[in-house]
Formats: sequence, structure tokens, C-alpha cells
Amino acid sequence: MSASPTRLPTPWWGRLGVRVAAALVVLGVMSVGASLYLARLSVDYFDARLRETLDQSRELAEEVEPVHRELIDAHIEAFRARAQVIALTLGPVGGDPREQLRAVLGQQADLRELTLERPGHDVVRVDRPASDDAEPWQTFDVEVELPAAGVGEGASEGATGAGELRVVFEIDPAIDRRYQALGERQRELGQQRSDQAELEAAALEVVVGAGLVVLLFAIAAGVVVARATTRKATALSRVMARVGEGDLDVRAQARGRDELATLARAFNGMLDELAQAQRRVAYLQRIGAWQGMARRIAHEIKNPLTPIQLAVQQLRDKDPGLDPRFSAMLRTSVEIVEDEVEGLRRMVTTFSQFAKVPEVRTRAEPLARVLREFERAYGHLGDDEGGELHVEVPEHEVIIAADRQLLKQALVNLVENAVLSAREAGRAPVQVRVTVRLDPGEVTLLVDDNGPGIDQERRERVFEPYETSRKSGTGLGLAIVKKIVLDHGGEIWIEDSPLGGARFLLRLRRSDAATAGA
Repeated sequence: MSASPTRLPTPWWGRLGVRVAAALVVLGVMSVGASLYLARLSVDYFDARLRETLDQSRELAEEVEPVHRELIDAHIEAFRARAQVIALTLGPVGGDPREQLRAVLGQQADLRELTLERPGHDVVRVDRPASDDAEPWQTFDVEVELPAAGVGEGASEGATGAGELRVVFEIDPAIDRRYQALGERQRELGQQRSDQAELEAAALEVVVGAGLVVLLFAIAAGVVVARATTRKATALSRVMARVGEGDLDVRAQARGRDELATLARAFNGMLDELAQAQRRVAYLQRIGAWQGMARRIAHEIKNPLTPIQLAVQQLRDKDPGLDPRFSAMLRTSVEIVEDEVEGLRRMVTTFSQFAKVPEVRTRAEPLARVLREFERAYGHLGDDEGGELHVEVPEHEVIIAADRQLLKQALVNLVENAVLSAREAGRAPVQVRVTVRLDPGEVTLLVDDNGPGIDQERRERVFEPYETSRKSGTGLGLAIVKKIVLDHGGEIWIEDSPLGGARFLLRLRRSDAATAGA
């Protein structure tokens, strides 16, 4: 026997688990790197867009501010001019100055307050009452000097000057709001420019943190997947190594539904078939050795039987008859020798039958024909002493690959064994039943009896040559049956029978009907 090759240890970098984990880690690193690159591109893109938008907003605000300032200045100049006009309207005309101011206040809606101050006179003040629900307006004060001949000149002879007129104008609050909003917008633009770098750094930190989390998850997932995968592969390789060492009883674990589990189940099925084939070959080899031994024993025993029988017969014939007691003893001895010679002849015949089991030549045969011929030719085996043999013939046509004569011989041996075992056990009436069970691609013949049955521990040994529990048995009938079944490529095993005895099951292959017709 050749020595098995030495198994070198696999380096750690060559292990499947390390490769799978490394592949997943590389993929994780590539994914994280790609994510960071895309995130950087996105940040740069949106940063440029935001910077462009901020610059445009700042430029627009800078362009709008002078226009708004010019608008305010124009309003101020208009207010001053209007104040000068109002001062001119208050000329040297007689009348009450308060009434004149009220008239001016009623004519111009945006006037809020008019105040007239003259040397030597009381201050005259006229204002417009504000509405409670109105939006508060901003005001602008304008002070102008009255002309030399001012209002009510003749009213005070001691006046030293014309005086001053203070005019309070109302400014539209929308103008002020727009101005305030413009200033607020400029401050916001400045703040956004200062926050832009912080936002970019924060975004990159988030992306980097998420990438590291993904990378750690990829490493953990890689280790878990690699261990789960390599554990099955390692277990399968160990089973293969033990099979290579000759252990056909070991089996691989086939948990899950992945490819490795499918491979393990297929490998286990192969081991089952290989173990069965090995047992079949070993049994046939043992049977072949027993057949060779039986052939030699039959040859060695058969040759001296005839001279022995002739010699004792001559002794009996040559007896002179002088002594009756000697003659009686001689006849008794001759009868004993002849009985033993006849027993040896039967044993030689059994050995010869066992040694000369012909080779199985299968062909497509209708199962019904095999069973009917068996029942017609050997149905009398169950008729003695009130026994019963029942053969069930299938109604539908079933074609099997069989040697018809040898298959009938196997059934005869089984029925004879069942009948003799039941008679020795004292079962009356003896019942033997042959039935058929059809399976996809297979046919199983069931032979049941009401005999003593076969113990569980003897159900494999009964098929060995010269293994028998009957007093008159040779132990070759069941061995011949198993050899015939194995030569057919089938199986035979024993179970408990519903009749109370043993059930022999013969599984054979079905054949195509077209082959049978051919």
C-alpha cells in the first residue's frame, strides 16, 4: 500500500478565511476612499457655488447700498426744500400763526409736526395725532430760518429777529426696513463667509467618521463571513482527508442552503453510495471465497463417497451369515454408513449449488410474468400442513431489469426459509405473503411470514454463509439470495413483518417498457 502524501501546513496568508477577509477589507477601503473622494468633490463643488453666490450677493448689496443712500439723500434734500417753501408761505400776513400752521399741516399729509419759534413770542407747536393701529413711522427734522419779515411782524414791536421753523417729516417705514434689511443681509453674508470653512471641516469630519464606521463594519463582516465560510470548507476538507485515509463512516455537516452545504450533502451521498458499494464488493468477495471453498470441499468429499458406499455394501453382501449377532451388527453399521453418506451427498449437492450459482444476465422482464411463473411452479411450498402462500401480482405493467430464472430461485429460497422456520417454531398454519411496492425508478418485493422472526442484531449476519438458526439448515439459502440480488444491482434487508415474523425486502431497478418490447 502506497504511503499517503505528507500534508504541508498552509501558511496564514494562503488560508481561504484570510483571503476572504482581506478581500472584504480591500473592498471596504476602496468604498470608503471612493466615498471620501466623492464627498470632497461634492464639498468643493458646493463650496465654489456657495462662494460664488455669496460674492454675487455681496456685490449686489454693495451696488444697492449707494443707490439706497442716494435715495435717502434725495428725500432729505426734498424735505429741506419743502421746509424752505413752508417757511416762505408764512410771510408777513396778518392772522393767528397757529391757524396758519394747522392749514399747512392739513395740506401736506407727510407732515408730522410744525414748531415756530420767534424772539419775544411764545413757541407755537402744531402736530398730527398718530393712529393707535398705524405702523410707527420714522421722522426727519428740518430747521429753517424764517425770512426777515416773518409771520405776525406787527404783533411784537420789540422783535429782534424773524425766528426759526422746525418741520418734522414722516419717512415711509418700508424705506427704513429695506435699509435695515440690506444691512442685516450684509452682516449675514460676512457671517456666512466666516462659517463656510467651519461647515466644510465639519462635513469632512462627518464623512471621515462615517467612512471609518463603514470600514470597521466591513472588517467585522469580512471576519464573520470568512469564518463562517472557511469553517464549512475546513470541516469538509477534514472529512475528505479522513475518507482518503480509508474511513468511510465519517460524514460532513450539511447545515444551511449555500453552495458548501450542497457540496457537503452531495459528498455525503457519494460516501453513502461508496460505502454501500464497498460493502457489496466485500460481501461478493466473501461469497466468492466461500464458493471457492465450497467447490473444493464438494470435490474432496464427493470423490470418496462412492467407494465408501460400495465398500460397505460389499461387506454386507459378503457376510457369510454364520453369526446372527454379527450379521445384525453389520447390517446396522452399513445402514448408518449409508445414511451418513447420503447426508454427505446432500451436503455436497448444496455446496455444489452454492458454488455454481450462475452469473446474472439481466434483461427487461415483466414483473407479473416472474411472479406468476413463481406462483405456478412453487406455490406448493406453502400447501403442506395447511400452509398458505399468497402472491400479489401488480395490475399495471411493471418492467424490471432482471434474470428471470435466478430471481425466481431467490424467491423460492426465501419462501422455503420462511416455511421451514415457521414449522420449526410450531406456527400453524404457516403463512407466507409476497407483495409488490412501486417507487419511482424502483420496485420492492416484500416477502412476509408468520415465523419466529429475526433479531435485530442477527439481521446482517443471516446473509453470511453457514449462518443459520435452524437445526436442519445449511446457512447457504439466504447467502445465495443476497448474491443474486446484489448481482442484479439491488438491495436486500430485513424488517419486522405485520404477520408477526420477518419481512425480507428486495429492491430492484425498473426498466423501460420499450426495451422490453425490443
